[in-house]
Amino acid sequence: MKMSILAGLSVVLLCLVWRFRPGIPGWPRSSAASTVESYWRTWVCFLLSSMAASSVVMLLVDAPGIESALGYARWLFSAHAGTDSWMPMLRASEHLRMHPDIPVFPAVFFEQHVKFQYPLTALLVLDVPMALFRVDGATVVTALQILSRLCVPGIGVVFFKLFMGAAQPSNPDSRLPLQSTAFLMGLCFVSVVLFYPISRSEFHGQIQTSMTLAAALALLAWQRGNPKLAGVLIALCCVIKPQWAIVILWALLRRQWVFAVSATLTTGVFLLIATAMYGLGNMLDYVSVVSFLGRHGESYFINQSVNGLMNRLLFNGVNLQGAGLVWSGTDFPPFHPVVYAATLVSSILVLGLAMLWNVTKRPGALDLALIMLALTIASPIAWDHHYGVLFPIFAVVFPAALQRRPWGRWTLPILWGTFVLTSQSFNTATNLFAGTRFNFLQSYLFFGALMMLALLCRLSSQERPAAPGAHAGEPQPRSASEASLQ
Repeated sequence: MKMSILAGLSVVLLCLVWRFRPGIPGWPRSSAASTVESYWRTWVCFLLSSMAASSVVMLLVDAPGIESALGYARWLFSAHAGTDSWMPMLRASEHLRMHPDIPVFPAVFFEQHVKFQYPLTALLVLDVPMALFRVDGATVVTALQILSRLCVPGIGVVFFKLFMGAAQPSNPDSRLPLQSTAFLMGLCFVSVVLFYPISRSEFHGQIQTSMTLAAALALLAWQRGNPKLAGVLIALCCVIKPQWAIVILWALLRRQWVFAVSATLTTGVFLLIATAMYGLGNMLDYVSVVSFLGRHGESYFINQSVNGLMNRLLFNGVNLQGAGLVWSGTDFPPFHPVVYAATLVSSILVLGLAMLWNVTKRPGALDLALIMLALTIASPIAWDHHYGVLFPIFAVVFPAALQRRPWGRWTLPILWGTFVLTSQSFNTATNLFAGTRFNFLQSYLFFGALMMLALLCRLSSQERPAAPGAHAGEPQPRSASEASLQ
């Protein structure tokens, strides 16, 4: 019943917006402002139509409401607090305190089969507050859960600023009437809580929510011409996931020295602190965990990567109706040479593409978004909540795509398909094919991410090199008609 009401309401609202084209309250009247207003109106249509599509699918398969963006989002307004990241981190932290002479990764990851897959630098968010304030781990986790919940509206604020910066790059900080700003902020907050990868991340208690905010802020700093701050924020991502250091190499290839130096120095400080606290041996042991994860990966359906796709296609690991569709905190699929080879080759190709794409051009926000998304896609294990980074990426892509129409009349349908596949959950429907040759449908989010990667490449190639003195993230129009929109 709830799904039918949601589907009907979404369709009715979509028809009203499409038919009457309502304006933003208090929005200034000018040709350039009207263009930006139309971008926001199109965003509302995308949001409503994606909700309608998800609701209809849920009705067709008679699925419970929890496995949807709205199903997860409603928990954001409750006292529910997941511990998906925090519990493995607490186990590792407790081991280091209780057994300082026993290496942590061999004991916790390989012997106890606790999926603590972060580098030890990630434990600093737990251990440093515990040492400074003399509190226990549970208290720090509670504080981190509160901060994580606050990251959700924070991501919405950054989305608003990124969207406006992409829609009017010549004057991204122009002041809007308070009424317009309040309305758009509310719209951005609704958008972020209805974005499935983010709502699921926060529901399960993932450190990824905080990392998504850091990545979004890095993108905003880059767009506003502050590479030093962008580098520091990317370093915070490296502290949690070392593969984000690829962004530093990306910057070095483009001679973005300020960004690369600030990111390297910040990461180095965290590495030195962690080494002093946990010992060099424990730090180096993480290599064995990374190697193991690269060789095995995950077959669980929310692993939206080439590794997950291949494991499922070859029925390697548990991915059948029943136990295979229930998360296991201890099991990994057995090593499969075909899966390993496909994972390795695809990772090299995706990262190579992003690293070398328009390497001689001064990189803008679209280029930084490209490498961010590429390193997520290329990871052997890319859970659906890792794609929360797509939300701020949409903020820079959406106005640019509507303005430049990189694929002509097909641009809007492709952009819509990308948004629907990556913003909504269709797991209940696609899991019906888990035990069949059609289980590739379980990788729908991965396919949507590839569509976004192609769109980013196309938009990046349409940009002219930035003029001397221009901001690093400032897109350059290719025609007089585009310039008139600014």
